[in-house]
Amino acid sequence: MNAIAATSAVDIARTQSAVLSKSPSRTSFTSTSSSDKDASTSPTLFEQTGVDTGDAKAINTHSREIAMVDLSPEELDIAQALGDRASESIECVRINRCRMNCETFQLLVDALCKYELPCLHTVDISQNRVGGAQAGAALAKLLTHAPTIRFLSLGWNQLSLVDLKALAATGSGACSIQCLDLRANPLGTSHKLSSKKAKKHVESEDNIWVSALVAAMPNLTHVQMAQATIDDSSLVCLLHALTANVSCLEYIGLEWLGLGSRLATVRSIMSGLVPADLATPVRSLHLNLAANNLGDGGVKIIAESGAMLTSLTLACNFITERGTGMLAKWLPSSGLLALELSDNYFGDQGITSLLVTDGRRQSAYSPYNQLTSLGLNSCCLTDTSLRMLTDALTYNWAPLASLRILRNNRMSPGAKVAL
Repeated sequence: MNAIAATSAVDIARTQSAVLSKSPSRTSFTSTSSSDKDASTSPTLFEQTGVDTGDAKAINTHSREIAMVDLSPEELDIAQALGDRASESIECVRINRCRMNCETFQLLVDALCKYELPCLHTVDISQNRVGGAQAGAALAKLLTHAPTIRFLSLGWNQLSLVDLKALAATGSGACSIQCLDLRANPLGTSHKLSSKKAKKHVESEDNIWVSALVAAMPNLTHVQMAQATIDDSSLVCLLHALTANVSCLEYIGLEWLGLGSRLATVRSIMSGLVPADLATPVRSLHLNLAANNLGDGGVKIIAESGAMLTSLTLACNFITERGTGMLAKWLPSSGLLALELSDNYFGDQGITSLLVTDGRRQSAYSPYNQLTSLGLNSCCLTDTSLRMLTDALTYNWAPLASLRILRNNRMSPGAKVAL
C-alpha cells in the first residue's frame, strides 16, 4: 500500500484509488492495509499521517501551513497563526478539534479573506461543529477568494447538503475542488410531506440545485461520504448528479451508510452507472460500498444492474458463496479491474462459486481478461482455495497483478509459497 504523505490530503484519496494501478508486472501477495478503513473512519486528514503535531501554538517560520488544533474557539486567531510569514506562501489551512461553530468559522473566513492566498490548495476543518446556511455562505466566500483550493475536508461537522447551497450560486466551474470530504455529516433527512405531489415537487427542486452544486465543482475526482447521515432521495440525487456531470470522477466512498436495509437505494445508485450504450467506454471509477451489510441481496442488485466501472469494494458485507456466484456471472461484462471482497467469510465454497462457472467440471474457469486486482483477506480460506486459485491462474482466469490473501489462518505457509 502506498505510504500516506504527511501534509497532503490528496495522498489519502489516492491511497483509496491505488487499487486501480496496473503497474505491477507480477502477482503480489499484499494485504489490504488498515489505512483504507482509516480513510473512512479517521476524523482528520492529519491524524492518518502519524506525524507528531507538537505544540499547536508554536509557529514554524518556514512552514507553509496554518495549523490550529485542539484550541478553544476564543484562541483561534488567523493573524497570530500566520505570524511573520507571507500569506502568499501558505498552502494549507488546518483547524481541527477546536469546537468551532458556524459563527466562529465565518469570522475566520473573513480574516483569511483579508490576505492574498494564491498558493492555498488545502483547507481542513474536520471535527468541529460547523453547520448551517452561514457556514455554506462562508465556504462560498472562501472558495471565491481562493479559487486555487483543491482539497476540502469538512468531515465530522454538522453540515447538510442544503447548507452547501451557496456553493451552487458561485456558478458553473467556479471551484477547483478535486477532493471533497463530507464524512460523518448529517447531510440530509427525508422530507416529511403529506402528499406525493408535494414530495415530488420538493425532490424536483432539489435535483436542480444539487445539479448546480455539482456543476460548480467540475474537477471533482474524489468524494467521501462514509458514516454520513443522508436520506435515500438526497443520496441518489447527489450521486446521479456526480456520475452524470463529472467526467473525471475517480472515487466515491459510501462506507458505513447502512445500505443493506436500503436496497432500493442501492438499485438507484447502480442505475446511474449503467452506460447509455455499449459503445460508451467504461469510466475509471472506484465505488466503495464497504461495511454496509449488503449481504447476497445487495450483491444480486449490483450484479443484475448492468453497471460498468473499474473498481468495486464490497469488503465486510456478509457475502456468502451465493453472492460470489452472482459476481462471477457479472464480472465479464462489468469492466471491473479491481474487486475487493476481504472480510466476507464465504470460505472455500465462495472461491468455488467465484472461479468455477460450470459446476460439472472443476476446471471450467472462464477467462475474464480484465481483473488485475482481487482482495480476499480474512475470508476463511484454506489450502483448497489456494489450489483452486493456482489452477485458475494457470487457465488464465484473469491477469491478476495483485492478489491479497492474508489473515486466512487456515492456510498453510507451504501452500502460499506454491501459489
